[in-house]
Amino acid sequence: MSIDPSIRQEIINYEPTLTLCFQCGTCTSVCPMTDYGMNTRLLMKKLNLGIIDDWVRKTVWLCLGCGLCRENCPNKINIPNVIRFVRSLELAEIRRRR
Repeated sequence: MSIDPSIRQEIINYEPTLTLCFQCGTCTSVCPMTDYGMNTRLLMKKLNLGIIDDWVRKTVWLCLGCGLCRENCPNKINIPNVIRFVRSLELAEIRRRR
């Protein structure tokens, strides 16, 4: 696992609210996918550091995009938007490898 400042900056440029996350865990507590391995708080922490590891690559696809995390977040971080962006990065990487 390595920290990549350029990935962090790309994500923050796309969704600046990510920097407002103070790791309260409210997002994880309301997520309907928590029982299936989704840990939104940890995901946001890793993305805020610029870490995209195998766990992140798997976890971003668990999100249903329901928006409960955003609605309940005290700082109104647009978590589904962050996840969609990371998915697009992953799809671009897959296409690049072909």
